[in-house]
Amino acid sequence: MSDGFVSIGGYLNLIAGITLIVYWYAFAIFMPYGQLSTTIAILVKNRNWSWINALGVMGALTGLLGQAAIYVAQLNVANLISSIGFYVAVAGTTLLIGTMLWETVLWPILLKQDETLLSFSGPIYQSKVVLPFFIAAGLIYSLGYVLVGIGIVQSGVLPRMAGILMAVGAPIFGLGPMFGKLQAYIRSVGVTVMSIGLIWLGFKLLA
Repeated sequence: MSDGFVSIGGYLNLIAGITLIVYWYAFAIFMPYGQLSTTIAILVKNRNWSWINALGVMGALTGLLGQAAIYVAQLNVANLISSIGFYVAVAGTTLLIGTMLWETVLWPILLKQDETLLSFSGPIYQSKVVLPFFIAAGLIYSLGYVLVGIGIVQSGVLPRMAGILMAVGAPIFGLGPMFGKLQAYIRSVGVTVMSIGLIWLGFKLLA
């Protein structure tokens, strides 16, 4: 039974890695990111906003489900770091999916009601709740994948380099918004590195 579970997880990690790369580079190609200045409304207005962000949600969701297979594959040699990493990665990815769903579904509705709501100086981005929530989601997501990566390296069951790629790529991607206008370039590096790790692990789990 566990073999079938792990194999399904292999497919999920493959889908996650591929989808996240497609999502992020589609965002870079089709969205007017270079025009982003004082409001995110310039992006939300774009007709590609919904389908591109839906890809991101799918990539994050399949990655969340795929974490279970990574943990089960190492269960016989799992240590404290692997176990904590699994729970933190699940929590962080769940929070990240929440923020992505929010942006995908609610931002277009807010845009139709009042475009100023999406201004970086407006009530949402200046909220004492929203911005800390975004930051917390990125921090927990990043920490979870770093711990999962360390667990993979220590266990030796799955490719150690794949674990390193996840541990390095996830925080670069998750904490990218902290780098302001450079975030598009920095997050591109992060999502590419992390996705290669996920795809690698996906193939290994299938094997």
